[in-house]
Amino acid sequence: NQSIATKTLGLVKRAKGQAPYIMTGGVASNVGVVKALEKELGEPIYVPPEAQLCGALGAALFAL
Repeated sequence: NQSIATKTLGLVKRAKGQAPYIMTGGVASNVGVVKALEKELGEPIYVPPEAQLCGALGAALFAL
């Protein structure tokens, strides 16, 4: 969990990400990763109930 959080933090910094944060995808269901990333960021992360579907929904809307 910590390894994934550290790697993600590097990506957030390179992309100049800013709060508020949202996490989508299957990994967002892993509470340990979310908590570790929140600790690294020093900010809460919103995880929508349908986090694993967000990418598919976005792709479907884009294709539409």
